[in-house]
Amino acid sequence: MCKLGVLLCLFISIYAVAGKSGKDIPPAPLPSVVVNAKKVFLTNGGGSDLAYDTFYSEMKKWGKYDVVGSPDDADLIVEISYHVEHNGTRVWSSNNTYNGTTQVHSAQIVDPQLVLTIYDAKTKNSLWETIDHRRLARREKNREKETINSAERLVEELRTRANLPR
Repeated sequence: MCKLGVLLCLFISIYAVAGKSGKDIPPAPLPSVVVNAKKVFLTNGGGSDLAYDTFYSEMKKWGKYDVVGSPDDADLIVEISYHVEHNGTRVWSSNNTYNGTTQVHSAQIVDPQLVLTIYDAKTKNSLWETIDHRRLARREKNREKETINSAERLVEELRTRANLPR
């Protein structure tokens, strides 16, 4: 009976640890200076005008912050930038057992991402940053669509965190 109890405790503890995932952890609220700010200056950190234009439009639609034309007039500086990380090349082979040939394949490993960084306008200190990994797409039209979706997700994440209870 003692061994059964030990096994039961072990099973429960393994289940409790294995059962945790990122979805189980609630998002932390934004710093109060970000939540309480009234005016923001939006800036393009580079990489994609489409991402910036979409982000700017979504921030204006949200209406929480008054978007101003100068960092001197703002409480926060909100920067969006687009980067593509190149992580080398993946190489693999496949065998055709029917005719005995081997083919070698390769593909670049890329990670397109939009980075949202919020700075205090007075001190220029970074207050919060998040990254959205844009989905890969082969066609230009689909890459544009995924860039727009990524910028919209960043605004949605900011909106969600700004409305969290303190």
